[in-house]
Amino acid sequence: MGAMYKRLVIYYLSGTGNALKAARWFEKQAQTRGMKTELIPIDRFKTPIAPPPPGVTLFGFLYPTHGFCLPWYMLKFMLLFPRGQNHLFCLNTFAGSILGKLPLPGLSGIALLLPAIVLAVKGYSVSGLLSLNLPSNWISVHPGFTKHAASLLAEHCEKKTEKYASILLSGKRVYNGLISLPLDLAVSPIAVIYQFIGRFWLAKLFMANSDCNNCGICAHNCPTNALVMKNDRPFWTYRCENCMRCMNICPEKAIQTSYAFAVISNYVIYGLLLPFVVTVAMRYSETAASVISSKSYFISLIRAWIIICIMFLGYRLILRLTRFRPFDFIFARFTPTNLRFWNRYLAPGVSLKDFNIKNNSTSRKK
Repeated sequence: MGAMYKRLVIYYLSGTGNALKAARWFEKQAQTRGMKTELIPIDRFKTPIAPPPPGVTLFGFLYPTHGFCLPWYMLKFMLLFPRGQNHLFCLNTFAGSILGKLPLPGLSGIALLLPAIVLAVKGYSVSGLLSLNLPSNWISVHPGFTKHAASLLAEHCEKKTEKYASILLSGKRVYNGLISLPLDLAVSPIAVIYQFIGRFWLAKLFMANSDCNNCGICAHNCPTNALVMKNDRPFWTYRCENCMRCMNICPEKAIQTSYAFAVISNYVIYGLLLPFVVTVAMRYSETAASVISSKSYFISLIRAWIIICIMFLGYRLILRLTRFRPFDFIFARFTPTNLRFWNRYLAPGVSLKDFNIKNNSTSRKK
């Protein structure tokens, strides 16, 4: 039997409510044991971060999985978190799905390993590494779950959480999140690519069509403060973490993922611009041309960043053009996410009011 805890403090980042649900389930289990609890959303956090509270306190860090990694926003929070010697656990929610009544698992990649290393280096004792296969909210690539399917997965995960909490809160250790470690390590290169390239590229696929009424709900409720209103429509900055909150809370369902921009921009850059640059370079220096077209990791990374910068410029141009009906149709309406059957998703029992916080100091103490 390990140390008994008197207090539970959970820091969470939640796009559409999955991590928030998990935090509340843990809170419920802690309260039945007479523990004091505090749930702290890290939305729009600012440094300095308060030092760990004294006493026999168990910490939890709860967050979604993006690209087989934890969101950079949560990782940055952990890197800036003060040193301490408390016990803690990390829990990631990943893209779960369901077949009939059978819940299907997902993969964590380095979403647990990386924070475990960071926090251990800071002096903490990592007592738990856990995963929950809550419904995928990535509606950029698939329709949102039906309420029935989402409820079935949520019930399944709540039971798992009760089991995990029972072990952790009694002072023991649990590392169920490492069950798929070999597969997680196999997909870890994707996590690196996502962190350095993918998340910036995906952030430039969001567009609001002419149904947008400039209400600003998406910008006011973005957890990373990544949206600004320009020309009466939202504009996604490089801070976007692709948490999908904006798409799922828009009352007009005006926010879409622009497949047309993805296809056209990639064709222009890779099919036209890059071959043109290589051809011109060949006229002056074969060495320069070979460097530009090199497949080495370092050159590929530099080339990818240059391409992303070009894509950013194209994104700004297209957003201005969507004020005109033909461009609005092509880039912000001609997309699967605009179809009527393409459901939006919020975790069962979670609504917009659960995200309405003023700053990172807002918390719930009991």
